[in-house]
Amino acid sequence: MPDKNNWTATALETITRTKHLLSNISIKVRTQQFKIFLKLFSPKACDKILDVGASSNETLKDSNMFERLYPFPEKLTAVTIEDIRILKKLYPKIKIIKITPNKPLPFKKNEFDIVTSWATLEHVGNAEKQKFFMRELLRVGKKNFITTPYKYCFYEPHSEVFFIHWLPDKWFRKLLNILGKKFWAKEQNLRLVGIKEVKNLISDRDLKVKLFFTAGFLPTHLIIYRNNNI
Repeated sequence: MPDKNNWTATALETITRTKHLLSNISIKVRTQQFKIFLKLFSPKACDKILDVGASSNETLKDSNMFERLYPFPEKLTAVTIEDIRILKKLYPKIKIIKITPNKPLPFKKNEFDIVTSWATLEHVGNAEKQKFFMRELLRVGKKNFITTPYKYCFYEPHSEVFFIHWLPDKWFRKLLNILGKKFWAKEQNLRLVGIKEVKNLISDRDLKVKLFFTAGFLPTHLIIYRNNNI
């Protein structure tokens, strides 16, 4: 994951009125995704859950939706690269742990019944760092639920551009720099993936990759999950 100093300070500077408006839609989207999570896993009060990628800043209303919605916070652990003091105040029933970007998660193999990560994969860096991130999620969890924006949606919400993110990465980043979106032009801050890219990141026959359709017809996200009970 990107360094917290660069990430927190600079990412906040890229928040626009459009992003504030879209965050209202995103609340509905993430709530629908949460319902899919519940349907897939039917978590019980005794299940140990880990969420990787919580945010210490809730300027956008859709931040930390899982922490808000999960019905058994006492069994939930959330990890972040950001300031844990803020998260501890916001969610006193949840165990909050600070982690180091691109380092192994401080947990044993299969320590958690379910590991989730919501819209974080696209922010951890290049393909090798994404591979490492995915391996760590799968290592510490018996089951997994991961979401990330879909590269081939017509609109890219971080950089607020249409279609040009479909171009080869080198061209996409060049155009973002020209447009003055230098933060999102850096691969360490944004690397989008489609279904093929996810399958290239990790080979696990139990791992499923599905498109999520906003409003029932617009492909906006990927849901990556592993549930050995299915």
